Order: sequence, then C-alpha cells, then structure tokens
Amino acid sequence: DVAGVLGIHHYLWIRLDLSWKSFMVTRTKDLEPPHEWRSLTSEEVSKRVADVFSRLKLEHVQFGMDGVRNVWLVKPGCGTRGNGIKCFDGMRELLCYAAGRKKGAIAQKYIENCLLLHDKKFDIRSWTLVSNWNPLTAWIHEPYMRICTESHSLDADSLKNHFKHLCNRCVQVKSGKYEEQDSEEDGSMWSVETLKKYLEENFEGGESLWKKVEDQIRRISLMCLHCVQDLIENKEGCFEWFGLDYVVDDKSVRSLLRFSLTVPASFNVWLLECNISPDLSMGTEVLDRLVPLAVRGVFDLLSSKGAATSSWELVFCGKEIKRESLQVDQLPCLLASSEPVNSDGRWCVRAS
Repeated sequence: DVAGVLGIHHYLWIRLDLSWKSFMVTRTKDLEPPHEWRSLTSEEVSKRVADVFSRLKLEHVQFGMDGVRNVWLVKPGCGTRGNGIKCFDGMRELLCYAAGRKKGAIAQKYIENCLLLHDKKFDIRSWTLVSNWNPLTAWIHEPYMRICTESHSLDADSLKNHFKHLCNRCVQVKSGKYEEQDSEEDGSMWSVETLKKYLEENFEGGESLWKKVEDQIRRISLMCLHCVQDLIENKEGCFEWFGLDYVVDDKSVRSLLRFSLTVPASFNVWLLECNISPDLSMGTEVLDRLVPLAVRGVFDLLSSKGAATSSWELVFCGKEIKRESLQVDQLPCLLASSEPVNSDGRWCVRAS
C-alpha cells in the first residue's frame, strides 16, 4: 500500500500474473477493476499508476532492480561456492528454510531485472587489491563475466534450478553445458572485450555503456573498503585480495502489467557480495590468461619493479589518517575529490 494510493486490490488488478489466491483472499468471479477506477479510461488509470511508480522511484533507492516477482535469495552465513543458496518467492518457505539452519543465514533481494546475455543471467567478478590500509591504497584488475548455462526465468518452477540463477563457476560447470572458451556464441565465461563486442552489437552506444558499468564498479569497491578500513589492522608488506561480484540491471516491468509502464533501462551496477578468499583456479580461456597475469602483478607491486610492470591499476591512493579520527561518515569527503591518476585519464579518487 503506497500512502493509501495504491492498495493490494489495485496492485492485483494491474498485475496479470497474480491472483487473489496468492494473498489468501477468496474470490468467486473474475477480478474486476477497483471501484474508484471503473469510471476512468485506460489512459487515466495508466497515468495514475505511473504517478505512483514515479513516487516509489524517488523514495526507494533500489526500486529499479526490485522487479515484480518478489524473489529472494537465502545464503548460508558461512557458505562458499554457491553451497546452500536457494531462491524463494514466498515468505513462509523462506523463513522455514532460514530458521531451520543451525548457523545464520542471509536473505538478499534477487535482482529480477538483470541484464541478460543471450537470454542468460551473468555476473561480474572483479578483483580488488589493497596493498596498504592506512594510507588506503587500492588497485583493481580486469574483471570477467560468469554466465549461467540455462536461459533465465523467474517462473515459480524455475527457482530451484541453480543453472538459471547462480553464476558461480563451480555450480555451472556441473550442468553439462559449460563451455570454457571466451566466445560470444556459447562461452560460459567472457572477457571484457567479448562483453564490449556484445554491447556494441546489441545496444546503442555499447562502448559508453561498459564505461558506465566500469566506473560504478570502481566506486562501489572503494565504498566497501572505506566501510572496513578502521576495522583492519594495517601490516606493512601484506596485502588483501578481494573478489567482488556484481550484477547489472536492465529490463522494465512492462511485461507483467496491464499498461505500458516502464522503468528505464539504466545499467545500474549492484554489489552482490565481497569474497575475502576468491577462487583463483584456472581452467577456462579467460582465467588461464587473467590468473597468472594478476598473480605476477601482485608480486611486481610488492617488489622493486612497482606498478610500472603490473597488470593492476591504481584506483585510490589516500593520505594517512589517524585511527581515532577515521570514521565512516568521512566517506563522502573522501570520494568528493576525484582526478585521473593515469596518463590515459582513467578515473581515480584521491583523499582530500
């Protein structure tokens, strides 16, 4: 119910795929338009619903990624490699599963309007390296795309199919359809160049779309590091290698509504999780190239060779901050001052 404007009876009428039974309400005839809408034309009703969507978009930061199926992921608090992850679209089933576990579980909203590659869900694995926590010095490496082996679907019968929803390589490799090559046609893991080619062929301004995604990945990774900077003991000569997983949103909600109402495709990037011990095994065309390059690059950074020969790119180099004065609320100030750090003008942030 949106401030008394759009109630459940309005919602059920504009949604084509739901029934009163879904909300445990009994009805004996076909669902009719709400009483106050019966004298309105379709265009007038469409305008009223569009106004409500506009209000929601202003008040709800994640409105563009929520979708309309109310699908949630439940992850074990200490799980890895996709083990124990399940999809739910019902509160009762979700709570029964989460409460029945001996250890804690995390409920995370499913990004329903995710960008698809050849009708398949994918995520972006991006490596972030911290060579110094204070002053915070962060590096980022070329990311790669992990693609599901079966076409994406949010139908109730499809939610149990991990090959449609979990992009983890260790999950998808069991499907029998996993392909190790970096190929736009049937590869299950893509490089940045392959994704750029796909975007250029299927979207207007494909090159700029990847730049938009890349900039968001950099900014989100820095926010993650700033959130924990005051909790981690800085040790000289040590480093932390993180694996951050992202999903890009794309689609509108028009297919499930009676009217042509859309949420613009905006290519927003959403962080799924940050892995403190990312998998560095090889076995695909992309990983066979990236893993040795990244490992050698880490030792170049820590050795006398420095960044000149490393494949890692510096994205943040801050000033030393006294621990007692380091607060999370300083983050907007830290991100406010930005300037390119490389000769090619690539984006970077420096603490002011």
